[in-house]
Amino acid sequence: MIFMHKLDLIVIGSGVSGHSTASAARKKGWTVAVIDDKPFGGTCPQWGCDPKKVLIETVKIQDAFERMKGFGLTGDAQLDWSKLREHKETFTKPIPESTVEEFENDGIEVYQGHAQFIDDHTIEVNGERLQAAYILIASGASPTKLPIDGYENLISSDAFFELDDLPQELVLIGGGYISFEFAHIAVRFNRKVTIIHRGERPLEGFDEDVVNHLVDYSKKLGIDIRTNTELEAVEQQGNAFTVSIRSENNIEQLSADIVIHGAGRAPNVQDMGLDQTSISYSKKGIKVDKNQQSISAPHIYAAGDCADDGKLPLTPLATESGSRVINHMLEGKQQDDFNHIQPSVVYTIPGIASVGVSADEALKSQDKYSVIEQDLSSFFTNKTTRLEEGYSKIILNKEKQTIVGAHLYAAHAEHLINVFTLAIEMEAPVKILQSLLWAYPTADSDIPSMLQ
Repeated sequence: MIFMHKLDLIVIGSGVSGHSTASAARKKGWTVAVIDDKPFGGTCPQWGCDPKKVLIETVKIQDAFERMKGFGLTGDAQLDWSKLREHKETFTKPIPESTVEEFENDGIEVYQGHAQFIDDHTIEVNGERLQAAYILIASGASPTKLPIDGYENLISSDAFFELDDLPQELVLIGGGYISFEFAHIAVRFNRKVTIIHRGERPLEGFDEDVVNHLVDYSKKLGIDIRTNTELEAVEQQGNAFTVSIRSENNIEQLSADIVIHGAGRAPNVQDMGLDQTSISYSKKGIKVDKNQQSISAPHIYAAGDCADDGKLPLTPLATESGSRVINHMLEGKQQDDFNHIQPSVVYTIPGIASVGVSADEALKSQDKYSVIEQDLSSFFTNKTTRLEEGYSKIILNKEKQTIVGAHLYAAHAEHLINVFTLAIEMEAPVKILQSLLWAYPTADSDIPSMLQ
């Protein structure tokens, strides 16, 4: 006979949405258990946003140093992967232990293992069965399985952060965020880097002209970018790999010391026994309404990358989804439709960023929108560190003369996109942004020139 442990809430996943919901429920006096089959704390602070930013910020310093040698700087600034990794681990290593400690101190039960649904209210983990009135699925996402020979020879983006040494030849599969960010880090370490992308152009969710500027500069840095190219196989040859690729009808073999999977992620919903339940799900995740509540099982909620809710798979959106779960599950508050614009950034050097109405949408509705393009390469902000790269494309509502979209390739793209996001949300007239007394000289003080 299997012992059944009964609780108020079971949370699957300990990332931002799972963590916040578990803590809020416990504060309300609920009995709560959190299950995770990975180290506790979630992807973002351990193998995603945070460690990536730690790496890229150091690489930015070295990159600026190289541009400024002979212009006020002398000597050498050599990147050291092992030391940089040690620095990164001061942020990431404490997270699992501190997360578990926080849960246990709050009286939240912790289970390290794989959650398997037995029925709508019952989950089995490590041979023990837990039953709860409510369940939150916040299990995140994992690299998409690719139908190629030698798939097991690819490493995940998670594993990239744990490398003891950075190999000399890297092949990155997929032309999205992960590949470009890792490529821009690795090439500054003087590594040979190749990106393989099956589509016509990489970073398909971003403005084409912005991406073209980034691609051109990436190639100047030495990154080999192959588009319209299929990955056929990855074969191990001793300590190295042979990567077979197909472009049109030509097959080519590339050598690599490491092959990194950057070709998309899929929600972690396939191997948890959902077919034993009434929970509706798709390839995009658990189907939920605006409360993050399952459309077919109202005691089930889903948030973050494993929820089919129309939001981008980004940490701020997971945080927002977690808040919706808390407000509805714990407080009974009906949530409004999600109508915020969603900014996104690729942390290359320079970075690219996008928010709001796209140029393609503007082109289809020229009676409604106008487009302002600017070459930022000679702007003072860029010239101070001799980075002569930059481009902006701003979309305006013609009638209201307000900003409705912004697409940037710029040294401070990740900062500027937040300014434009605020302007769009507040429906700020262009004339206000043009007439503001911006602190000068700053990246923000370039905004009026972007709007000319």
